[in-house]
Amino acid sequence: MALPTELEEALDTLAGMLPVWLEKLREPAAFWPQFDALSRQILARAVTDDERAGVGRRLDAMLAAQGLRRPPGER
Repeated sequence: MALPTELEEALDTLAGMLPVWLEKLREPAAFWPQFDALSRQILARAVTDDERAGVGRRLDAMLAAQGLRRPPGER
């Protein structure tokens, strides 16, 4: 299922921010709380279960593209 344009644009913006953000990050531990806050804002705009699942897949893919994995037990 394709995501609504608004969600796609928000996810594209977040994905585009990641390389620069990670390059300039001074404290690696600060990444996850910040990323999660931005992710929650996008997820909050997902209306259906399918949209939420699609957003989750995109978030996981953008992290993987940067070689990132969530710490065990976090989501």
